[in-house]
Amino acid sequence: MPSRDMPNRSNMDYSGDIPDRLRIRRLVPLDPERFHADMRHVDIGEGVQLSAITWGGPVEVETAPLLNRFLVTVPLAGEITVNSGADDVVADTGHAVIIDPHAETTQTWSDDAAAIWLHLARDGVEDEARHLLRAEEGGVALPERRPVRLAPSLDLTRAQGQRWRATVQRLVDVLDEYEPDAIPSHRVTVLRREVVTRLLRATWQR
Repeated sequence: MPSRDMPNRSNMDYSGDIPDRLRIRRLVPLDPERFHADMRHVDIGEGVQLSAITWGGPVEVETAPLLNRFLVTVPLAGEITVNSGADDVVADTGHAVIIDPHAETTQTWSDDAAAIWLHLARDGVEDEARHLLRAEEGGVALPERRPVRLAPSLDLTRAQGQRWRATVQRLVDVLDEYEPDAIPSHRVTVLRREVVTRLLRATWQR
């Protein structure tokens, strides 16, 4: 994934070029001298996108609702505390945090935090849920589409979380191997679907 460095233009709110797709309303470096934003992003199609993000130091981030996407925060290092209006949920290397499409969040990133943001189109998640329901019920026709609610956190140390995290890692490995416009479709097709189905099996609240 190509790198995109952005300078620190303010020691208060960051005013650099943050991509609109991240829906960041406000970004405040808590240690401005160390702040250095590094964002890499790739869209692998079928509603699945990945962003790799580090800030160089601790920050507070406020995000607007994504509306048409779930956002899964998968820390590679450090800790991220996410508040979406209820209790705080902590993301670390043993726990991923899942943000609902309609949620606003306030996030506090530790000084050493680095994370993958996995963007999953709501329509794609709902479609995959229909396929899972049909398989479970042994039906022929797909059930009607309905909203999907996922648990706010996934324990990556337990079996289902480990399997899902391994799928994410295989996907990242493929993306590291190729330039975005040269990724062979056959290398990501199965992984792209597995990352959604395994998340549903682990976190779908019915």
